[in-house]
Amino acid sequence: MQVTYTSISKEVIGCMLTIAFCDDDNRFLEKIVPKAGQILKKLKVNAVIYTFTNGEALIKSLEKHTHYYDIIFLDIEMPHLGGKETARRLRLLDKKFKLVFLTSFEEEVLNTFQYDVSDFTPKFLVQERLYSVIKRLIEKIREDDPKPQTFKVRDSQDKISVIKVPLYDIEYFESIDRKIYLHTKRRVYLIHNYKFTDLAGQYSKFDFVDIHRTCIVNIKYIFSIEDTSIRLDDGTILPLSRRKRQQVLDKYLKIICEVDE
Repeated sequence: MQVTYTSISKEVIGCMLTIAFCDDDNRFLEKIVPKAGQILKKLKVNAVIYTFTNGEALIKSLEKHTHYYDIIFLDIEMPHLGGKETARRLRLLDKKFKLVFLTSFEEEVLNTFQYDVSDFTPKFLVQERLYSVIKRLIEKIREDDPKPQTFKVRDSQDKISVIKVPLYDIEYFESIDRKIYLHTKRRVYLIHNYKFTDLAGQYSKFDFVDIHRTCIVNIKYIFSIEDTSIRLDDGTILPLSRRKRQQVLDKYLKIICEVDE
């Protein structure tokens, strides 16, 4: 189930949160999700909320790279696959998201430190604490990664959806036959309604470099620069325009020097 609380611009958006609630109690979800939506509106935050009634479905969504999550609210006491085992398996897939454990038993807090928990909220206090928890975690997310990126993408059935990708996960953009592909560490997306020249201008402000009329690359993933090509860390070889080669080298060396300092 997906609940969207704010509209999404046609253009690339600077920030949109993706939040998941996982609890086997549907009545609890029916109460808490609208409450979270009201809080997000009050905080003027673009967000999409997904709900799950079991840990397996939540894990599967992450395994299939369907979504990135900024915040996951996870019930500890669930049948079949408990919240702690769900958290352990989620952390193997992604260490970035903020995890909030929900439980009816306050003493459980002593057994949850190993899962890198951002907050622990007893269920009987969740209504009154939810605002402060969400506000604090949003501030922390912005401190950790101030530049998550949002795109409209088109799937193989020609269905358009919105995804959010952390800037550090974008490897490169590629234009093929007037279609633009977004290559991330997880998968490749066909993005919808973007101009390649606009993307080149926007991402040049970050650590991306225009290497060819068909390609923009995140410099952090460049392994080597050859005469007419570059090689990425994963072995991918991309074309390099001769007239752009010096520009690529200059920006690459500048960023490397900044890192060394």
